[in-house]
Amino acid sequence: MKRLLLLAFSIFLFQKSFAQETQPIPGEPSPGESSPGKMLAVNIGRSRAGSGDLNGLAVGVEYEKLFRPKLSWASELGMTIHDGSDLLLVTWDDGRQEDLSYRHTTAGIQLAGKLGYHFVKSNHFDAGLKLGGLLRYQSSSLANDREILFPILTGYPLPVTIIRNTGPQRTVAVGGMLQLFGRYTFRKNLAAGFVTGIQADSNGDVFFPTLAVSIGTRF
Repeated sequence: MKRLLLLAFSIFLFQKSFAQETQPIPGEPSPGESSPGKMLAVNIGRSRAGSGDLNGLAVGVEYEKLFRPKLSWASELGMTIHDGSDLLLVTWDDGRQEDLSYRHTTAGIQLAGKLGYHFVKSNHFDAGLKLGGLLRYQSSSLANDREILFPILTGYPLPVTIIRNTGPQRTVAVGGMLQLFGRYTFRKNLAAGFVTGIQADSNGDVFFPTLAVSIGTRF
């Protein structure tokens, strides 16, 4: 009888101890509970425009929703700005220097729809790839052709830059993108990670590589 009472008391202590050890931390998902299936994130980072070899900034606001355990769809409103210059410094006889560089900027806004596959998915970490299409509006001051004529040819005391524009300043294009992503979820609803990828459009613009930090909230 004493042995039965001792065994029952031991089982009771074990169950109580196990329940205390597995009690979820406030804000963390409990065992077996999945993290929220929707996320709103801001992606911001550096981008390179291959059509003009221009470095710039890319920013996007993305909404994502899981519709299968490892499949999601997302929509993103993004903005990019790239700039560059052809350096041209002229030094006068008195030593004064003048900057005659040709400076240009290309900026655009786009709306993208993406389908994602999460090949790694847990309560705290997920990683995968996204493939999608986009519609992009862009404005650019980059000339299609540039030529510099120096004083030895023109007789003018300063270099002369000839600019030829054979295409429109503002364009609307359709395109596609491929992205890789990885992120970690803190305290169930705060997520941080990275996004990298490539995109191209019918205007001949290619953005590669793009590397951005992603910060979002799950709900």
